[in-house]
Amino acid sequence: MRVLIINSFYAPDIRGGAEYSVKKLAEGLQSKGHTVRVLCLGDFNTEEIIDGIEVVRFKPSCAHKEKNIHDVPRWRRLLGHLLEIWNTGNSKRLSQEIDRFAPDVINTNNLYGITPVVWKIAKQKKIRLVHTIRDYYLMCPLVAMSCKKTNGEKCVHPGYGCQLHRNLNRVHSKYVDCVTAPSALTLNVLVNDGFFKNSKKKVIANATDFDIDAVKKILSVRVAEVDKRQSVSFVYLGTLSEQKGIRWMIDSFESIENKTCKLYIAGKGDLQDYVIEETQKDNRIEFVGFLNEQQVSQLLQSADVLLCPSLWEEPFGRVVLDAYKNAMPVICSNMGALPELVEDGKTGFVVEARNLEQFKDRMTYYINDKKRIVQQAENGVNQFEKYTIEHQIIEFETVYKD
Repeated sequence: MRVLIINSFYAPDIRGGAEYSVKKLAEGLQSKGHTVRVLCLGDFNTEEIIDGIEVVRFKPSCAHKEKNIHDVPRWRRLLGHLLEIWNTGNSKRLSQEIDRFAPDVINTNNLYGITPVVWKIAKQKKIRLVHTIRDYYLMCPLVAMSCKKTNGEKCVHPGYGCQLHRNLNRVHSKYVDCVTAPSALTLNVLVNDGFFKNSKKKVIANATDFDIDAVKKILSVRVAEVDKRQSVSFVYLGTLSEQKGIRWMIDSFESIENKTCKLYIAGKGDLQDYVIEETQKDNRIEFVGFLNEQQVSQLLQSADVLLCPSLWEEPFGRVVLDAYKNAMPVICSNMGALPELVEDGKTGFVVEARNLEQFKDRMTYYINDKKRIVQQAENGVNQFEKYTIEHQIIEFETVYKD
């Protein structure tokens, strides 16, 4: 089967979990004998091979090219989106690339700068079209469904520009044959807002590649060393932003009386300066910066518990899989799909978002009983096996052929 995967960005241009997921999907499909090509945006028109995958990058002609959409004034974002939808130059290039590859199926993902106009093109060419929801961009140009106007709270009454953005995308969603999402919650958010009325729906969890023997070896090391641990270390891994709950996580940690526990914070984002300031106030907090994949594994294996204090409707929460992969329990907020991944009291704890006292109690629980860490870590390892690349590929093959 010839599969054209379309996403705004692709490795090594990694913006978040979506790019990791798309890369794993492309490589997994190709390993099963399918012919895969990725079409994405770039600063130049280029073609290259990335880990065996053909990647075609094209430079879009659009109203704004800033890499951080938050840097773009609202009126320019709206104008840019309107121009992208009716941009004949982009539409022509997309059509040419589709014809050149002649796919049996097109799987679209994030479409910033590409826009759902590609759905209409695929329909006109009578090519099977599958869309995978990776975030909430179709509903919100800022993705997080919140902005400065809402002070980080969920936007209940979007402005006229945001409504236009949403309506245009909703209308174009009628062209999609099948829509998938990594969690039931994420799928329902868009379906309940009128998206994908004509599409078949399927939940396909994100996946990660792993060696189960290596994971069990990490677990055995943790079990052997649990009684030797003098302190408990927590780790946050991800974007440093308001929506990710950085502030209330730090406030909760700083209220813990134990003086030997540690909090490692890895990532980058708007709150990086704030995080650095907090490390100067509390020497138990350490900022380790933005890490590559190998460094992430090293950090997770040296720590004990992963923290996911998100304040927005997480579409999935790939970082939870990273924790299970490194034999760690997780404390997460009750936002988005996180409770679908963390079994409360078994593979970690689910706490109410912004409940500082509850978050503190769960961290203190591990500090006072280190053996619970490895017990819950083992449960996470056992649950982790259902997130294999092999299982995910079978699921996608089914919707491609249906």
